[in-house]
Amino acid sequence: MAQWRWCVEGDDGKLIKGWYEEKGKWYYLNDEGIMQAGWVKDKDGSWYYMNKNGVMQIGWIQLKGNWYYLEEASNGYKGKCYIDCTATIDGKKYTFDKNGHMIEDNLVSDKCINFIKSWEGFSSIPYYDSVGVLTIGYGMTGDEIKGLSSITESEASEMLKKLVNNKYAKEIKKDLDYKGIFLKQNQFDALVSFAYNCGISGLLVSTLYKNIISGIRDKDIITSNFQAWSNAGGRRLEGLYRRRNKEAAMFLNEDYTGNI
Repeated sequence: MAQWRWCVEGDDGKLIKGWYEEKGKWYYLNDEGIMQAGWVKDKDGSWYYMNKNGVMQIGWIQLKGNWYYLEEASNGYKGKCYIDCTATIDGKKYTFDKNGHMIEDNLVSDKCINFIKSWEGFSSIPYYDSVGVLTIGYGMTGDEIKGLSSITESEASEMLKKLVNNKYAKEIKKDLDYKGIFLKQNQFDALVSFAYNCGISGLLVSTLYKNIISGIRDKDIITSNFQAWSNAGGRRLEGLYRRRNKEAAMFLNEDYTGNI
């Protein structure tokens, strides 16, 4: 038994409390010898989460609207909840408060913002895009640009970051949370870029989204699903087709190469 685990045996050699492993799964018996479910605090002060069958959980879990991360690596602390710390997980930094709750801040990466900027291009004054929508800055449209007659690049960058995180990323994350789905940063970023260009409602009803939710990660299927959204004004636009391919590459391969 690993050093970080502890147990107490009775006179007959049977475990009466503490940790024990069976067929690669860890369980915990309390002082009365009862198998525990839910949160368990080890004698070293670390917290672990056991499912309804008593099996220790690892990785991301969502409970009552909060996300927690339980150590996945077999490093002597497998299953330990990240509390009051900042850690890099799947290439992105996450911060957890004293209760182990993931603190939401900027949901998309800076690489995603730069990717979007490379495709949208910058305009300091309003213009009408290819389908007649009034646009300014980095592809910003709608109520958020009402009354704007000009904008600087730095203002547009900050506005884009806030808009992408607060309007698009939060809505997508809310739906993913409701469905109990946790995506890697590059996968989430790709969906946000898609939604910024095609709309949140378009994403949520798309075959692309349905396949991703169902766990499909086949390269050809996912790429084809992205490519299906390459039309504007009833015809395929080469620029949109290229962007969809790049978003597919971001989702599948963590490739953030923009419009170059």
